[in-house]
Amino acid sequence: MDLPVVQARKLVERNKLTWIDNVYQGSVPEGVVNDTSTTDVVISEYVNEPTRYANSRFKGWEIGVEVQIFYAESTKINIQDAEITFLRIFENDGWSVDQSKHHSKDPDTGQVSKVFYFTKKFNLKEGI
Repeated sequence: MDLPVVQARKLVERNKLTWIDNVYQGSVPEGVVNDTSTTDVVISEYVNEPTRYANSRFKGWEIGVEVQIFYAESTKINIQDAEITFLRIFENDGWSVDQSKHHSKDPDTGQVSKVFYFTKKFNLKEGI
């Protein structure tokens, strides 16, 4: 099984949302940190642990990712509609939306950002 950030990154990239310019794992690369002309998605792991214990043994695995969206300063999209579509992509792939934080605006750059937390649970095969 791929790491949670890899699964989430592949999911976002596979769906080719035209308003997303870049998808990064873990952090934004040093050279583009202050670039507000693109909409960037940063995916980080926040849960990766055994779950569903029975008979002193775990029967499942839970993964989770934090997804930060940094909108281009001059974005022309309807952000609310875009976010609903974005969440549906995760939901349709079996992820749950754990949290949806408020939009915030960077006081230095003016860039709007949003953070979501998603989790997904897997049943493990017996004998593993």
